[in-house]
Amino acid sequence: MSSYIYGNITVLAVAIAVAPEQIEHGAAVLTVLATAVLTYLAHVLAHLVAHSIGATGDEDARRETVAVITRDANPIATSGLIPAVLYAVAWIGWLPAEWAQIAAVVILVVRIGLVGVFLQRFSGKQPSFLGLWGGVVLAAVALAISLVKVVATH
Repeated sequence: MSSYIYGNITVLAVAIAVAPEQIEHGAAVLTVLATAVLTYLAHVLAHLVAHSIGATGDEDARRETVAVITRDANPIATSGLIPAVLYAVAWIGWLPAEWAQIAAVVILVVRIGLVGVFLQRFSGKQPSFLGLWGGVVLAAVALAISLVKVVATH
């Protein structure tokens, strides 16, 4: 779940930061995909290094750890797919760039906002208003983080 949240926040910042001209010229597609893939690789590398500290040398355990780390990081890589598709659709002219950008941002914020409900479902609980409200608060915080990241780094 942390990879899901982290990946969506990272891609959200990029989805906000790209200019409509970048969408119209296709550069935004590459920017979003590169952000998702490179963040995925950095996350996997960091976890592999962290898990190697104190490792026992058991080859089967190491392989299992690598498989778990790469699987758990998949939400980071996939977080860029919907914005990339929207930006590609705008690039070929089927959608105005501004609409694609708004849709990408809204979809990412909604994905983050549904985390509270997902967590309740994964825990075997019935989704509640509190879970939905927690997701809304999480989405607002994630949007604020993304906006500050854009302002501070661009």
